[in-house]
Amino acid sequence: MKCHLCNQETDFTCRDCEEPVCEDCCVQMTYENQIDYTLCTECNQTREAMTYDYNCKRWEAEKVIKDKKAAIAAKRLATAMKPENIEKRRLAKIQRKKDRDEFRRKQWNEATSIVNNMFRGMF
Repeated sequence: MKCHLCNQETDFTCRDCEEPVCEDCCVQMTYENQIDYTLCTECNQTREAMTYDYNCKRWEAEKVIKDKKAAIAAKRLATAMKPENIEKRRLAKIQRKKDRDEFRRKQWNEATSIVNNMFRGMF
């Protein structure tokens, strides 16, 4: 068999296109390219192009999502710093503190009444 790229004699065939390919026209295994099969350079370039197209689409989709999140964050920041919204949050915080204090006072009164009832007949 002769290599379909350089016409040298060879015994290897490309895994993807199943054409004969010599060792010089094969993709060599490296740290970045961890393939353990015979692959011609043309098929490898096609594979890299497809991977690049896929990554470009993914990057564009991520950019759109990031832009949407940035717009939402900017809008949220603009509305959060309005004086009336700051006042609403301050009043809500005060109300939560009052509710929490009232709940604790109620718990304390219930606990003391239980303890008083336990010791009512002992003395």
